[in-house]
Amino acid sequence: MRRLIVGTSWKMNKTVSESRTYIKDLSDFMNKNPKLIKEIEVFVLPTFLAIASSTQIVKETNSRLKIGAQDCCWEDSGAFTGEVSPMHLSDIGASLVEIGHAERREIFMETDEMVSKKTAAIIRNNMRPILCIGEEEKPENINVALKFLEYQLLEGLSRIDRADIKNVVIAYEPVWAIGVSASAPLDYLSKAMTFLRDLLNKKFGGRCGDLQDIIYGGSVTPESAKDILALPANDGIFVGRSALNVDYFISMIKMASDIQKLK
Repeated sequence: MRRLIVGTSWKMNKTVSESRTYIKDLSDFMNKNPKLIKEIEVFVLPTFLAIASSTQIVKETNSRLKIGAQDCCWEDSGAFTGEVSPMHLSDIGASLVEIGHAERREIFMETDEMVSKKTAAIIRNNMRPILCIGEEEKPENINVALKFLEYQLLEGLSRIDRADIKNVVIAYEPVWAIGVSASAPLDYLSKAMTFLRDLLNKKFGGRCGDLQDIIYGGSVTPESAKDILALPANDGIFVGRSALNVDYFISMIKMASDIQKLK
């Protein structure tokens, strides 16, 4: 049985002090409810400035909460002014790094080549990439979207060994469903995620796709989370603005625990 994953990226929100309070509250909840989160993986991606203090809180409280980053450079060091090294992130205790988010691709002009180089750099530094993929618009024929997803996913994985694919978390985030009032339709999500699993099985053999961690992100709310988590082809949720409230985020973790018991 694949475990469920509940994660959040705060984007450019929360000060360091606000982040510390949130991480402490979330860690306390997890420590007080070990049975509830036994089969659930929980992660938070704060701003760069809050990562070190967040990992320190997790260490001090002996929490199972995982802390990661929202991006990184594809090189460990060198003349890359303003960039953040994956080696440095690993050194301060980050365990995951999000890459390829639609905002990075659109606003900062990141290409599939850049994303694939970052995937390799994160793996090289013993962290898990959260590889974001997603079509920009909802097509009339879903096969158009599936063809795009195939290209984007395989490009993102192109610089790592097959054995390392299992360490990648694939975040399916249709761009047209990010920052809107509702998540993508459930039947649409199910078809897309099933396609991604079948693609990985076909491309890399064995049960690669069946065992891959694939989660959904895009306007996930406490109201929509339960049905999304229950989809057979889905392994979790990647939450944005709804998770800025720690109580809302905890409610989604509880939902995931209830769903996990039924799977």
